[in-house]
Amino acid sequence: MPTLMPIGGAIDQENPALISEFIRRSGCEQARVVILPQASELADTGETYKQQFLKLGAAQASVLEFRSRDLANAAENLEPLRHASGIFITGGTQMRLSALFGGTLFEQELLVAYQRGCLVGGTSAGASILSKTMIAYGRGGPTPRERIIQFSPGLGFTDRFIIDQHFRQRDRLGRLIYAVTCHPGVIGLGLDENTAVVLEDDDRLTVYGSGAVTVVDGSQISASDIAEVQSRGAVAVAGLTVHVLTQHSTYQRSTRSANLPLRALKNN
Repeated sequence: MPTLMPIGGAIDQENPALISEFIRRSGCEQARVVILPQASELADTGETYKQQFLKLGAAQASVLEFRSRDLANAAENLEPLRHASGIFITGGTQMRLSALFGGTLFEQELLVAYQRGCLVGGTSAGASILSKTMIAYGRGGPTPRERIIQFSPGLGFTDRFIIDQHFRQRDRLGRLIYAVTCHPGVIGLGLDENTAVVLEDDDRLTVYGSGAVTVVDGSQISASDIAEVQSRGAVAVAGLTVHVLTQHSTYQRSTRSANLPLRALKNN
């Protein structure tokens, strides 16, 4: 089934369990991973991830490096996507990705790969880009405020969720609430660092990693003044539902229900 795996950034390099989970879901020892490093400005980003994927057991890992929109339509860059079982998008700046891939054959091929069952994931910027509407820029803070974020088109793997990353570490609750209040039909996912969700069939998600995922559900919003607030003022909203989920917790969009794992009691 179509599956996404956004990661909130700052993957633990000493215990890279999230990369191992990505490999497992890409086919374990048969995993064929294509790495897209275009969000990063560092020349060695792709190669670093390639070596890590191979070390952790992927059968194949290749870096697809180009920085020209012309090359995003080139056959030699489309073919690797057709044979991948996992596509991993690195961190950096998400606008580099949307400006490079948007409207190209490469973007189309990414969506085709996702629909055929190739796992698509990414960390930090590579997580934000996965949704149809992307948080491109913004400010931190716990309170939603007018103009706290700037939206941009993402790659459109999901139009039911909007994803933010480095969530708790950069105090981004206010901007995710603002995003959901703008469009209460979309569910906000705030991913802490070294934390991921596996989103299956655009409906059911499971949390992995050492932090938390904040789920902001606006389906029960009864009122807000978001359209009236000016001059970066605070936005009022009533009826918002917020869940904080940790390792192995699940959430289902179709039923708007969260489930927490049972914890075994410790013996004295």
